[in-house]
Amino acid sequence: MRYSLFALLLLLATACTRETQTTIRFNVQDPDDTPPRVIVGWNNDKVSIDPTTGEGVKTMDLQAPTYALIEVRKHDRRLCFLEPGKDLTLAYSQKKGEKQVTYGGVLAKETEFINQGNYATTPISYKDTDVKKAAQKADSVLALNLRKVETIPFSKTFKEWEAKRQKVETFAALLRFPVYSLMRDSNVTERNAYLKVLRDHLAPDSTYLSIPAYREALEQYVRRLVSFKKVKEDAQTETRLKCIFENITEPSAVAFTVDQTLFHMIGNEKYEKIYRQYVKDPAQLALYNEACKKMDRIAPGQPCPDFSFQDNHGKTVSLADLKGKFVYIDMWATWCGPCKGEMPSLLKLEEEFAGKDILFVSLSIDRNKDIDLWKKTIKEMGLGGIQLHLGENWDWLKIFMPSSMSVPRFVLLDREGKIINASMSRPSDKATAERFKQLLNL
Repeated sequence: MRYSLFALLLLLATACTRETQTTIRFNVQDPDDTPPRVIVGWNNDKVSIDPTTGEGVKTMDLQAPTYALIEVRKHDRRLCFLEPGKDLTLAYSQKKGEKQVTYGGVLAKETEFINQGNYATTPISYKDTDVKKAAQKADSVLALNLRKVETIPFSKTFKEWEAKRQKVETFAALLRFPVYSLMRDSNVTERNAYLKVLRDHLAPDSTYLSIPAYREALEQYVRRLVSFKKVKEDAQTETRLKCIFENITEPSAVAFTVDQTLFHMIGNEKYEKIYRQYVKDPAQLALYNEACKKMDRIAPGQPCPDFSFQDNHGKTVSLADLKGKFVYIDMWATWCGPCKGEMPSLLKLEEEFAGKDILFVSLSIDRNKDIDLWKKTIKEMGLGGIQLHLGENWDWLKIFMPSSMSVPRFVLLDREGKIINASMSRPSDKATAERFKQLLNL
């Protein structure tokens, strides 16, 4: 009797797993050494491809239908529709005369359909100047596409999700409306009308976050809200949070935009508290907790990870060479606008504290192929201090940026090479000079 009950429970568990298990199979011929990625919601997973057969498999447990972005080879992304318990196959070929991508499995026809461009697009362009007319145009195209959805020969479930996707496309189209004229202080009425149109087109529930385009549109929406505030770089984070809480009410959308804003701010107690207050997804919290643990490596009092980098004259400079003085490290890149925007303030700090026991080190994270550009930028901007190049030592850099590789980043070390602050304030922040004076007893 006990054995029969156990067998029954095992059978039920297996059946439940089979009903929710979704498998994506890959056949990648002539690969370019870029491992495929499957992006579903918060997850962004690599797929191993057998170099001999070109085959790979990604299995996941889905509780509801969703869309996935599948990336194989650089710059090749496919939007795919997934359902619990149903499989999909993607075969890639670069052989002459063959279709580049073919779809197989139960969900082949649905995925092929959404990659064929079967819908009308909203014709919003830089020439549009009337918010009301643009909104009417967008809603008219949406109505046309929703009628199209009703006629497609697919399941009710797929139709429901395609209808949601078209609503997202409308929201994304409205974000393309040119806002140059709306930036003027004299155009408050028109700007408020535009913001109301955007709020009215926000998705009503959490299921929309399964649509990649909605996640991208939400991020663009927040950036647009911030752009109307005209704030300085050092106030961007606070302004983003204010815009999110004032304009987005659906909890999952709030959680997503808070994550996008604060994940890379690990180490800031205030922002960690806000992050945990709004982000509740177990998978994302696990990633956040993992990144927080990595930050313990660079907590105050910890020794700075050792390094040896070349300066702009070809001389090797190590951490040991800098000991005996406080060290202010500026991690930057020639392609980073905010980084270059801090340089005038950095030069002023160097001048103010010249001859004092503090060294100013600028560490470029430009790729090796851009070393000449880095040296040219140093000359053109008249940069001082110690100029070092990372040399693509990404493992070292990731110690300071466990969540995302974003610059500028500033680090302050004590005389022994130990970390005082791994998320030090910027040169343009008055608190930076005050901290230096405190350390130097000035």
